[in-house]
Amino acid sequence: NYILNTLKPSGLNTTMEGGLYRFQGRTNVMNNHVCFGTTDKTTCTGNTDVYMYRIIGINSSGQLKLIKKEALNVGYNWHSSYTTNTSWPDSDLYKGLNGSYFLSNTTYVPSGWSEKIATTTWKYGDNTTYITTAENLYTIENNWGETVSAKISLMYAHDFYYAYQSGGLNCYDYYTTCRYAWLHLSQNDTGAPITHEWTMSRYGNNYGDFRSYFVTSNGYINHSSLTIEESVRPVFFTSTDIQYVSGSGTLSDPIIIQ
Repeated sequence: NYILNTLKPSGLNTTMEGGLYRFQGRTNVMNNHVCFGTTDKTTCTGNTDVYMYRIIGINSSGQLKLIKKEALNVGYNWHSSYTTNTSWPDSDLYKGLNGSYFLSNTTYVPSGWSEKIATTTWKYGDNTTYITTAENLYTIENNWGETVSAKISLMYAHDFYYAYQSGGLNCYDYYTTCRYAWLHLSQNDTGAPITHEWTMSRYGNNYGDFRSYFVTSNGYINHSSLTIEESVRPVFFTSTDIQYVSGSGTLSDPIIIQ
């Protein structure tokens, strides 16, 4: 609430869209950098730090939805088989992110910091409809009937659609603009192992080839077989009892929380 109501960093839209007060715009106008994993700013600096995150948005409870600024250091497949009808909570990627890939890996989540990650109800499902607006995409994904309670996930496809401007943008037709959105991987991590990035949003069955959505290096969202290796940036909500300590949200002066 301090970040939302008092700090008011640049790029934060104080009108709620898609369930969040969102950061929207180009990367160079976004004051949404956060240290997660340390309260010592000197250990959370620059583009390559493992503790540097960015705020996708803030929900009505004041929780921050964070995405890791850098991709994990290797690419991962969504699942080990593309011929199996695998939902998000059954996928290898979901299990790995909530286990050895990230949550139980103390390189990324030091002792005591897992408790600062909220267990969240994540909706999941399929979408094979051509999407024209961020609002339509959010409506589809928010109406998915299946849920799973977990700490770690990935961004939804609608998160990327909303990232460039208020009202969102059709990132299939206007991908040359969307690739400059702050949430695009190339705007955050020039050393990513793979220039494409998985979302948690599944496309579904394409004639026996089960697929999920990913954000391409060119800035549009496409779908790919589950066995393709893509870059991964963990996403989570902070717990409701974290406190703002300091920082303006710039890369050199990130927000410190405890």
